[in-house]
Amino acid sequence: DDNDDSNVQHTTNGRRVVAIDQGTTSTRCIAYRMSDDCCDVIPVKSAQLTHEQIHPKPGWVEHDPEEILERVANCYEDVAGETEQSLTTVGITNQRETIVAWDSETQKPLHNAIAWCDVRTAEIVSRFSEKEKQLVLEKTGMPISTYFSATKMRWLLENSKDVQQAAERGTLLFGTIDSWIVYKLGAPRRDGKCIHITDVTNASRYLLMNIKTLEWDDEMLDLFGIKKEWLPRIVSSAERVTGIEPSGVQKLHVTGILGDQHASSLGHRLREGDSKNTYGTGCFAMRNTGKTITRSKRGILTTVCWKLGEKEEAEYALEGAVAVGGECIRWLRDEMELVKDADEVEKCAKTVKNNGGVTFVPAFGGLFAPHWRDDSRGVIVGLTRYVKKAHICRAALEAIAYQSAEVLEAMDLDCEENIISRKRKESSERDGNGKFLSVDGGASVNDTLMQIQADILNKGIRRPANIETTAYGAALAAAVGRNWLSVDDILGDRKLNVEDESKLFESKCTKEEQAKGRSQWDDALVRTYGLDKYCDEK
Repeated sequence: DDNDDSNVQHTTNGRRVVAIDQGTTSTRCIAYRMSDDCCDVIPVKSAQLTHEQIHPKPGWVEHDPEEILERVANCYEDVAGETEQSLTTVGITNQRETIVAWDSETQKPLHNAIAWCDVRTAEIVSRFSEKEKQLVLEKTGMPISTYFSATKMRWLLENSKDVQQAAERGTLLFGTIDSWIVYKLGAPRRDGKCIHITDVTNASRYLLMNIKTLEWDDEMLDLFGIKKEWLPRIVSSAERVTGIEPSGVQKLHVTGILGDQHASSLGHRLREGDSKNTYGTGCFAMRNTGKTITRSKRGILTTVCWKLGEKEEAEYALEGAVAVGGECIRWLRDEMELVKDADEVEKCAKTVKNNGGVTFVPAFGGLFAPHWRDDSRGVIVGLTRYVKKAHICRAALEAIAYQSAEVLEAMDLDCEENIISRKRKESSERDGNGKFLSVDGGASVNDTLMQIQADILNKGIRRPANIETTAYGAALAAAVGRNWLSVDDILGDRKLNVEDESKLFESKCTKEEQAKGRSQWDDALVRTYGLDKYCDEK
């Protein structure tokens, strides 16, 4: 039995892993085969479809849950093809925090999904006292924010009649996108009932899970007015979660689930002390802190990294976000019309040796970690007659790198100051190589940006040959959950994460150049403070 937890089955036998990567704007499915040495998965086919972004009001972002299911099913059929169902296992990775409400009897959505980036719950967030905010942070590792799922559920309970009526009937169910996909497309239990689950990484974004017990916390449920029976059961990130015998082409055999940033981290094979940064519209940095819950003094989030098996211990992480990453490149293209396409930014930046004294801080809506300045607004400073377009393009790339560096350095300081973390580091079985930063995301293909990042951090930057690390991480989790791979196959010493076909960028900067650049950046940061009073409409 290839599902025997005690025996990892190292054989290929036509086995396929399909990763479903359900993102904010699109759904991608990638099919993988087992490698010849049976210790990895190799991509063989992919498909991708976009879905509509629904904006009922400014700042509101919704998705149609039925449309997402249709995209998932179509992409899955495209890549899974005629593969024998019993030889196919599925890993899901998804946009986190986005919440769906549905009826357990009709199995139909009660409202459009409210996306993670939707800000309609700002008034709900403002209701909580400082004492309540501190309690939530202590128990969940997260601040009360419009991003997280609990405030979105609260809004639906207060504003959707369909949700209110389902709650009264006792048929209301909530879940993140992973829960919705498994419930609707996963193979049911033997009794025919649909399966309502989420994994620990997605559950950690609800503001309702106790980060120590990895269970829904009664005090948090009471605080937000959420009933436990509305919520999915919390499972590990790598275990069989659907029925034993899939029936029909769209009934998925799911054995792995991870939120997108956690899947990306697993795709990089982050071990304790390792960090990764995803360069997208924003930037998302994550550092594996092992089995230690590390609290931040700098506004960095404490979260679950993963739990790779029902009987495995959870590993934790620090996570920080940069609001404006690749978005500032889009701004130069679309709003400023300085370039015709994103690639032109790198081409221009390469034509100059430095920024010509220009610093660009794209604090369009304030500064995130580690500054947390809501009153900041963007600046471009240091302009002279000498400055040309190329200098501004280079300053934009530097802005992405400096913002990322500040988050990563804050994580380093938090870990150094955490006594428990320091003690564990001496005896950790799977120490990572902290000298390297692993990268992915669309903007990571920009060699100039990666070199700038290496120079600023004074650290090697490792870009894997395949930057689709999110889907890859989901596939690895599914293979572990099906017992086709072991945790040691992924994170053990034989898989050092610098031995593949990665491209490595080493720092070429002197200490004097680094100090000068950082001083210039810090000076410009201060100039962003308080500019909201001039920029925001009253």
